[in-house]
Amino acid sequence: MLADFYSIWDNFKNFIGGRDGIIHWGIFCLALVLCFLLGKRSKRLFFWPALLTLLFLANPLFYRYVGSRFFAGVYWRLFWMLPISFAIAYVLTRLTGRIKRQLLRVAAAAAAVLVIAVSGERIYNDVTFTEAENEYKLPQAAIDVADVMAAAGVNWKVKAIVPNELLCYIRQYRCDIGLFYGRNVGGFISGIGEDEAAVYQQMCQEEPDVSVITELAKKHEVVFLCFNVAEQKIPEDLTGYGYHFYQELGDYRIYKLGDE
Repeated sequence: MLADFYSIWDNFKNFIGGRDGIIHWGIFCLALVLCFLLGKRSKRLFFWPALLTLLFLANPLFYRYVGSRFFAGVYWRLFWMLPISFAIAYVLTRLTGRIKRQLLRVAAAAAAVLVIAVSGERIYNDVTFTEAENEYKLPQAAIDVADVMAAAGVNWKVKAIVPNELLCYIRQYRCDIGLFYGRNVGGFISGIGEDEAAVYQQMCQEEPDVSVITELAKKHEVVFLCFNVAEQKIPEDLTGYGYHFYQELGDYRIYKLGDE
């Protein structure tokens, strides 16, 4: 039970963005208190729905039997059901509407908006926004690697293992590349098997054990192996493991199953 509480708390911190979101969360809590005091309509619209939602999401039994099973890794997104922006906007509108002088109303609204803006974090930064490299708005490396694999003409759904930074992008770009594992390695949507987990663990290492990767890859008929040689130490020759060098694209080296 205590472990469930800790998991809920971690998801809540992810939802508010850690310390950066404390002020906004405090404003929302204050707005809920004011909704309770402003009358029956505001209670019905915001206070009771928000309270019931919080009670469900903070319930360890709900998390154990529903959240951890069906929303593993993304439980924090359920907090989006809380009417945070709507409640704050509603309360500010009600309160500023009680000010009789037009100039004071504008000043109060501007001050409230300024507090919210200053206490937040700018989303247009180098982490969340980058210049598009192509019309697909995906890393060009992912497109190049996927095109090389697809052009080999092995079969329609060619299996591949790629570096972690390419997982989601290749999936978005082409449907004929069957990745050995995808976003599910992070607990999204569904879990992964023991073999997939073992390969993923090695792909996260700076010096992965290629014997483990190649053995499991051959077991599951994975045709292509791709490594980021700028970040991983990989032997140039993998013929002894059943894969041969196929092509190199910048930092990415591709190996293919079988002999040349």
